[in-house]
Parts: sequence; structure tokens; C-alpha cells
Amino acid sequence: MPRSIAKWLTVSHLIAALAALLLVAFPIHDAGAASAPAVANAAAPVLAVTCQPASVTRPQPILPKGFTEQILLNGCLNQPTAISFTADKSRVFVAEKGGRVWNCDLASSTCTLFADLSSEVCNADDRGLLGLAVDPLNDANVWVLYTTPRGTGACGGNFLTAGQLSLLTASGETKVLPAAGATSQTWCFYYSSHSIGSVVFGSDNKTLYVSAGDGASFVQVDYGQLDNACGDGTNLPQGAFRSQGVSPYSDGVILRITNPGTSTQSVATVANGLRNPFRFARAPGLTDDLYIGNVGWNTWESIDHSSIAGQNFGWPCYEGPNTQPDYQATNYCGSVGGVTAPFFAYAHQSYVSAEDSKGKTCGGRPSGGGPDQNGSVISAIGFTDGTSPTYPAPYDKALYFGDLLRKCIWTMQPPDNTPHTFAKSLQGGPVDLKAGQNGDLFYVDLVTSTVRRITHK
Repeated sequence: MPRSIAKWLTVSHLIAALAALLLVAFPIHDAGAASAPAVANAAAPVLAVTCQPASVTRPQPILPKGFTEQILLNGCLNQPTAISFTADKSRVFVAEKGGRVWNCDLASSTCTLFADLSSEVCNADDRGLLGLAVDPLNDANVWVLYTTPRGTGACGGNFLTAGQLSLLTASGETKVLPAAGATSQTWCFYYSSHSIGSVVFGSDNKTLYVSAGDGASFVQVDYGQLDNACGDGTNLPQGAFRSQGVSPYSDGVILRITNPGTSTQSVATVANGLRNPFRFARAPGLTDDLYIGNVGWNTWESIDHSSIAGQNFGWPCYEGPNTQPDYQATNYCGSVGGVTAPFFAYAHQSYVSAEDSKGKTCGGRPSGGGPDQNGSVISAIGFTDGTSPTYPAPYDKALYFGDLLRKCIWTMQPPDNTPHTFAKSLQGGPVDLKAGQNGDLFYVDLVTSTVRRITHK
């Protein structure tokens, strides 16, 4: 999760501890042990919560004419991070940062606990259960991506963690990447941000894509000289340069997992040179074009377009469209070449769109009342799917991206990368954007612990 979000994440450890006493954790199965069937826990109690009735947001964010925002799930969630819809869009699964997954009926605003992974999840700072995807071919299968402790003691601050991709069913959790009992880790993180991110299905509805941050320090230049917690710091460069493929860990990249959880599973890197690809989305259609929200450091936020395998987006030697001077000064950037420029980037001290510049809205230069150099974070990205009977053409099958600190959402129509302001003055901040019922845009608001829907009459 982006480091800028951390200040919003005040976790109630007492509530989490009490909840853990009431809920039953999933049993764990090894993806490689096909002969060991999952055993359902028939004695597990069913926990359900009723959300407040759906309501129109008051005050409304500033939206284009005809659009209205509704608060869909409210008063029943604790720090939601991600959503994923069933194929018929009647239900939505919601991940909470602390490790719970809810199955929510949109008709009744009732959520039933599907899984509680709180004993597995390192929920501190920007870490936690952050990625979620329902199988489009079988909504009884739910994939999750979370940070999990590798060390002992309380998980917080600088603490050794790993990433975990797992398959959840009504019978339990199957750890897939890495598999349960694996002797090596796929990801390694020591600092409190830049860990795992999103899990997304490919166009074949079978292949998975998952993202992870570089695992490096986010407060100073880190080429591996700061620590050796992950065991790779003796062969410099490491740190942020893990995103350049110099490490045994898949940090700072997007992975493609073919036949996940089967004996023929294969894993490949499709994009690297990413600082913190917390959120990314696949464009609607039959291709696997990925649009990646790449959280920047001091100057830029970027959207990177991955259209062919093997693209390098340049971090840490590049940030946004420019070279990164602090990392260039390490003299480790000489071998970093063939870098793909961002599809779109905006500077922390600039406005994102022409509308923002004209109206001095959605942050930008200090004269506009906007953020300072560290006051921007591309915290959500997603597409509408082209199925809405009510959304006007410029907003249907469009790309949307949000900035939690600027409290705004923008839209564009790739391959056109001209942004237009869509939503201003949000109550909180988006951390996940998805197309849902009626083709409408839904988003997760981490700050207010709600799921919201934007409709058009």
C-alpha cells in the first residue's frame, strides 16, 4: 500500500483481538499436495453483519451532470481495501486490511464472513490483506494477496514480512505462491510499505497477474546498503534495485501466473522497474493490456501501460518521465536501459487535468491549496466495462484513476491519455475502482470504511 496512506490507518488492536476470539480461521492446504483434500469446518459459526441502508452521499462530491454518488456498504466494514464482483454482479466480495473477507449481498446490504485470515496477515502500516479477485468462472473461488510475518514478535515498523497469494474456498485456504512449506519466498519486505498489491484475472479468466512493490526504504536512497534483512544485501545493488531483477525476490514487478495452483503452474515476470504498483487493472476485451498505477517518490505519480511481456519502467533510475537523480548518483544505473516511458504521469506540485488547473481544484501547486511535494498518491485505478445502459460514451469502458490525498478521481479513454476530472471533493479516498452492477463505477473508500457507487440517470 502507498506510504502516503499510512497516516489514515489507525488500527484498533483491541477490536481486532476481540474479533479474533469470535471468528474461526481457515485451515491451510498446500497447493502442491493435490492428494490432500480440503476439509470443511462444519462447526464454524456463520457471522453476518447488516450494513446501513444505501444512501445518497451528503454532501455530494462534484461530478459531471447526471451522476450521483451513493454510499452502498456503510457501518459494517473495518478498513476495506479491495472489492471483486461475482459474475452476475449480484454480490461483491470485500477484503479488509486486517485479514477478513466478506461476501456481501447487494440487494440486502448484508455481508457474511467468508474468511478470516487475521492470524496469517501482518496488518501494520501499509501492509495487510490488499489484493482480492473472484474467479470469473466459479465465484466459490476467491483469490487473495496479503503480507504475512516472517519474523517473530509484533508486526510493525521495520519488520520482516513476505507476500502470500492464496486461493480461498468454503473449505479453507490453499497457499499457492509460495506453496505451504516452500523453502524459498517469492517476495521479501522489511520496511512498512511497498509490499504486495493487486491480483487480477487475465482475459482467459484463468491466468492471474499479481503486483508487488520494491520492498525498499521509502524515506532514503536504498540500494541495499541499509540492511540485509532479506539476505540479499551482500551483493549490491539490492534495495530499490530489486525491481531491476537483481534479486532472488520478485519485488517491484508484475507476475503472470499460468494455471495457478495446479501441477502445471508457471510464473513469469511481465513488467519490472516498478516502485510500488499498488493497483493495476486489465483493459476490457480479449487482450491482457495492463494499466499500472505506479506510486512515485518525491516528484511523480505514473500510469504505466504494459502491453507486451518484458517491459521495464525504469525505477529506481527513472521516476515518471525523468531520470531519478538520487539513484543515478549511486552509479548503479549504467546497465538500466530500454526503459518504457509512462503512459501518463503527473507531478506532485502540478494539476492533473486542464479542468483542475482552470478551477484550482484537486491539488497541485500550493496556490491551488493542493498538496506539497509528498502530497500525491495514485491509490486506485480501474475500468468501466462498457455494459452500462446509462453512462454516456466518454465514461463507459473508460479508465479511471484516483488519488487518495487529492480526494479526486479522473478518467481517460486509452489510447488517448488526456485526463478529465470526474469526481472532486470526495469524502475520503479511493483505494480500489471496479465496474459492478449495471456497469456502474464502484470504489472502496479506506478512510471512511465504505464502498461507494456512482450512478448516472
